[in-house]
Amino acid sequence: MNIKKANWMFLVIVLSHAGLSLLVAFTPFLDMVVQNMALNIIVSEVTIWLPALLFLLLSGSGPADFCRIKKVHISTALMTVLFTLLMEPLITVVNAVSMLVVENTVAGLSVRITQVPLWGMLLGIAVYGPFAEEFAFRGVIFQSYRGQENRWKALLLSSLLFGLMHMNLNQACYAFVMGIALALLVEATGSMIPAFIAHFCVNGLSTVLMYAVDNMSGGMEELVQTAESGLGGQEFLLAISMYVVIATVCTPLAGCVLAWIAGREGHKEDLRSLWNSRKIKGSRLMSVPLGLGLLICVAVIILQMIL
Repeated sequence: MNIKKANWMFLVIVLSHAGLSLLVAFTPFLDMVVQNMALNIIVSEVTIWLPALLFLLLSGSGPADFCRIKKVHISTALMTVLFTLLMEPLITVVNAVSMLVVENTVAGLSVRITQVPLWGMLLGIAVYGPFAEEFAFRGVIFQSYRGQENRWKALLLSSLLFGLMHMNLNQACYAFVMGIALALLVEATGSMIPAFIAHFCVNGLSTVLMYAVDNMSGGMEELVQTAESGLGGQEFLLAISMYVVIATVCTPLAGCVLAWIAGREGHKEDLRSLWNSRKIKGSRLMSVPLGLGLLICVAVIILQMIL
């Protein structure tokens, strides 16, 4: 699939996602979806993986080959878990900094999420969600973009689209960082499977912690409000500063693990050429459909901040 079709696909995902939100907001048609958190996740993720699958099939490409769904060594899978844990402090810092400006969106849904059994949310948030999002963004979109010479630009843009697709500033910020890490895993292994494993770990860990906090106290939402209300923000800012220190140590270690993974899978040169490609002018990735998709995402984010 080429760049133009990938950009059209992103616009369709955005319109489907935004259209679903409008239906929920202004009609009683989807009340059942709104009230049922599990159903909500199923329907919202359909707006991501279904357009990706349709565009891929219409282009005549096989999903497994095009998205590079290939087996990796067991040691690579285990080291992917370590890589993810080492990246968590950086993701946490970005999440916390964004909370100085906007609310934590996921924490705001914690009451509804924890009403569903843990196993159900793990299936929805840690398995189904990562499968849909990895297939669309590290699979179809990133693989479509990386065919041009500047693969670094392809990696950054696909990660930006992944962040903005969440349509709120809090998730957009840390999902962008997470998207870069996941795309690097794809480049380091030549397979989308490690990216799915990492995405599963991030979402699974946050889901388990949400249920743990809910059992110990008044819930994640109350915990976040308590943390934010301690501001002039000194306690909250101190916590961010501590995580910055931890992230400063852990992120380079994550880079070392990534290099080991690339060596294990025989893709060390691919990772090196990815970095060197940032100097190449490459093909133009921007188009009218992509611009419209970006504009809609930014407009929704700004409206949420104002309202």
